[in-house]
Amino acid sequence: MYIDIIIKNGRVVDGNDNPWFHADIGIKEEKIVKVGDLSDANSETVIDAEGMVVSPGFIDIHNHSDVALLADGRAESMVHQGVTTMITGNCGNSPFPLMGDALEDAIRSYGSQYDLEVDWTDMEGYEGRLLRQGISVNTGLYIGHGTLRKAVMGRDRTELTSADLEAMKELIGVAMAQGCFGISTGLGYFPGMYAQTDEIVELAKVASRHGGVYSTHCRATHMFPHSLMEAIEIGERAGIPVQMAHIGSSTCQRPNWGRARSVTLKLVDAARARGVDFTADIYPYTISGGGLTMYVPEWAQEGGMDRMLERLADPDAREMMRAEVDDMVHHRGWSQLLLHKLSSEKYRGYTGKTVQEIADAEGVDPFDLACDILIQEEGRVPFMGMFGMEEDIQALMRHEAVMVGSDGTAMSPGGSPGGGPVHPRNYGTFARVIETYIGGGVLSLSQGVHKMTGMAAWRLGLRDRGVIVPGAYADITIFDPSLVREKFTLTEAPGFPDGIPYVLVNGVLTIENGEHTGAKAGKVLHNQRG
Repeated sequence: MYIDIIIKNGRVVDGNDNPWFHADIGIKEEKIVKVGDLSDANSETVIDAEGMVVSPGFIDIHNHSDVALLADGRAESMVHQGVTTMITGNCGNSPFPLMGDALEDAIRSYGSQYDLEVDWTDMEGYEGRLLRQGISVNTGLYIGHGTLRKAVMGRDRTELTSADLEAMKELIGVAMAQGCFGISTGLGYFPGMYAQTDEIVELAKVASRHGGVYSTHCRATHMFPHSLMEAIEIGERAGIPVQMAHIGSSTCQRPNWGRARSVTLKLVDAARARGVDFTADIYPYTISGGGLTMYVPEWAQEGGMDRMLERLADPDAREMMRAEVDDMVHHRGWSQLLLHKLSSEKYRGYTGKTVQEIADAEGVDPFDLACDILIQEEGRVPFMGMFGMEEDIQALMRHEAVMVGSDGTAMSPGGSPGGGPVHPRNYGTFARVIETYIGGGVLSLSQGVHKMTGMAAWRLGLRDRGVIVPGAYADITIFDPSLVREKFTLTEAPGFPDGIPYVLVNGVLTIENGEHTGAKAGKVLHNQRG
């Protein structure tokens, strides 16, 4: 019997939380055709996985590479971690539908960040653009509520009308018919922060009718636990499965340290006990990420970026913000917000410093410094921030309803497009789970692999991904648990992790002996429950 690729001598972990077992794996074209003894089979490509684990390819259920994939389809920092599928369109931001203010913002943002020309408006057009240029991983998308709201209602904080609601429902229906996995919200971001709960419920009902999922970046962290309770309420009222984004950074800020079990998981367990289909994802760090605009009051963001920057430059408007902003950051402090990508002439030399450190160096108040930097950087000021306790992350990670998601973006060597440090999740999320959480005994090998593979596939209804069984797509990651190491510091660009020598995407070797082969065998995945 001839088989295209044989993987032999490895310990197979099938993605279904079963114990590992010894088996060979045979691959023909895109699919796994046999799991068992292949000693009598022939192949030109034989991978000896002696001493290594053979796992389904990792599925990153919370990723932000929708535009990055257009700029560089190799997805290097993700596929080197063993990721074979990325779900994007998260936190309310998706690359469609593009019309009105949403189109205008996309043209400006995608052009300035990635030098991209926008030549699509919907999911179908975006998919066509991706496939024409090729991608090294599979991807699937949510439709983002923030993008949707801007497309229909613009940037202003206007009253929702029945016509607005119907227009948004219609666009969701189109996106779901084109293959979206559901709808995402970013209720801590502009313009999602302006939406009332009832609006989200009505929109989520449309996604639910198409077999979709409700993925949510909840409202601002200082609104916890009400933000979590709202997510549960939306799922309950809309009759839709809830996927809460980055449950660690969304619930474990300083006032809630040590309360993951007593507060967060108590609410989750109570909701699940009464029938709410609630799950969540988490990244394995006590370092969060975001943009400084998260600490600009809602009223000051009305009208979009240009209006916000005008208010930040206005002394009277800035003074009106001061007390509100101080309240938002008190649980973390300016000394915990490290700015890792500054490009303006005035501030680029401070890359890798905290807001407090820069303010001290400039001799100004940190709030005023934050406003000035936002103005100079035209509103794009990403940060990393220390937010929680490791024991809370571990408690959440162990929970049966929590899986792994990076909240990261695919990057190429050197980190961000402008160089300098980046959040370690972009390069190390899945390696860290293996090294620290499986290696440290927080999770068993089968549990950890399940949370990175089969669990996400189940959540999304992907029946032929995330598992190693005959008939499944040959998305496979081979790693040596004793050698897996993430590589990062908070002040330098990270490198690719060690210990993950082989990654196959749809039966094609994409990482071979630790090197990217240049293969672009990825597909755009569609919701199979629609």
